[in-house]
Amino acid sequence: MYYVFRLLASAAACLKVQLLTYLEKGSLYRYIKETAYPENWIDVCRQELRVTPQTVTKDIQFFELVGTYPRIIICEIPFKTIMFCRNEIIDVLMRDINLGLRFAAPLSEIQITGNIFFGQGCLPTNDGTATVGRKPNGDE
Repeated sequence: MYYVFRLLASAAACLKVQLLTYLEKGSLYRYIKETAYPENWIDVCRQELRVTPQTVTKDIQFFELVGTYPRIIICEIPFKTIMFCRNEIIDVLMRDINLGLRFAAPLSEIQITGNIFFGQGCLPTNDGTATVGRKPNGDE
């Protein structure tokens, strides 16, 4: 059970790092869009940044959402879910003033701890003993 707890804690830490990465990308993309290449933005996305304009737009929207509601980062909600429900999240936070104020409160810091070690016994091998999808004794 201890290993499950550590695995879940590491997954939460990875999620925070991922959200911070999207936040930084959104900040960078917005800066580039506004200052360096405001006129040829779609071409810059495809040729210079090598990402689709839709991806860049999502990252910028995430940056703007977190700028308004910084505590969204610590809610342990994946980026895709946040962006899929972005309009609904904004609506709820605008309607529920108290909740909106709590999410709008600035973060002084984010602590991310994810120290996990996987021993040889739990790492995949290529010896034909994989048990994914079935019990080790062969029962379905």
